[in-house]
Order: sequence, then C-alpha cells, then structure tokens
Amino acid sequence: MTVLDGTLLDPAAFAAALDACHEQAAPGGLVASGSRWALASAARAGDGVPVPGGPPELVALRCAAPAGERELAVFAEQLLRLHRQALRTVLDAAVARLDRRLSEGTTLLNRQLVRGAVADTALALAESADLLGLPAGTPWRRWRIHRDLTAAGRTALKLHGAAGFEAAGPGRLLYLTELLGNTYLHPQPHGSEAQDD
Repeated sequence: MTVLDGTLLDPAAFAAALDACHEQAAPGGLVASGSRWALASAARAGDGVPVPGGPPELVALRCAAPAGERELAVFAEQLLRLHRQALRTVLDAAVARLDRRLSEGTTLLNRQLVRGAVADTALALAESADLLGLPAGTPWRRWRIHRDLTAAGRTALKLHGAAGFEAAGPGRLLYLTELLGNTYLHPQPHGSEAQDD
C-alpha cells in the first residue's frame, strides 16, 4: 500500500491536522491532557519523546500542568472531528480497493458481509456527527463518541485485510487516533459515577 500525500494516511498530513487542533484550542501553544501529556508534531512541540508506534513526525511532551477546562473542551471536539476524518479516510480507501477487486464475477464490495461492515462503519460516522452536533458536549459524551469511533475503526480496518496492518497503512492511523483519544478524552471522575451519554 502506498501512502497518499496530502491524506491523513501521510504522517506529515496527520501531524499538521493534529497541530491544527492545538491551534484551535490554544493558538501558538500546546494543549496538555489531564495527565499533563501533550502530543503534537515535533515542529510544534519541540523536544519530546517519540510516540510509541507512531511516525517520527509526532512526539509526546510532558507539560508542567494540564490545560484549562475550556481549552481541553475545544481541543477534545477538534480531536473527535480529526478521528472522524481519519476513519472516513480509512473507510473510503477500503471501499475503493474492494470495488476494484473481483471474485466470482463480482466486486468484493458486493459481498454481503463486506457491505454490512461498510454500513456499520458509515452508521458510526453518522451517529458521531449527530452527537458532536448536540449542544453542551460533556466529557462522557465525548468519551462515548471516541469509543464508538474506535470500534468502527477496527471494523473498517478488517476491510483492508493484511494491508491494513502494514507499517505505513491505515492501522497506524487508527492506532494514533485511539491513542490520542485515550490520552485526552478519558473523563476525570468528580466523585460521581453518573455518565451523560
């Protein structure tokens, strides 16, 4: 599989998109998670440690304090939009690939199980857009969207077969979106287990 320049499958494009999320929330700065980690491009973060399993374009930096509540909320919304865009990129690439491959006189895209996986992933994308469009997003709602997109990504990744797990393939892109969500979106309990889905 070749990486397409300019798409999120290109590590430089993904790093730039992540930096744009930081820029929306903290112009010129970095947004540190509740655990005080910030993930960004090496150009934006400066000295940092490589992101495990990530491309060299991304680094993690331990910050002195977490970002403020407003910055974290803005960043979280942007991060979920990036996750949706990444999943859409992976799904579109799978659909294009399967529509070109023939088996028994028809494209693989016409197989019932394949169509079901595509529909499930598309439904998760639509549901996440609806949930992101609701007013007054909460940490628990954002965490739910992240979990749903992560599960849908695993379904979409199977549509790529073994190619999905190549070092420069869509698996790494979805791994990075999952890692970012786990770093930034996990709700911090405040003495209550109540969840707003």
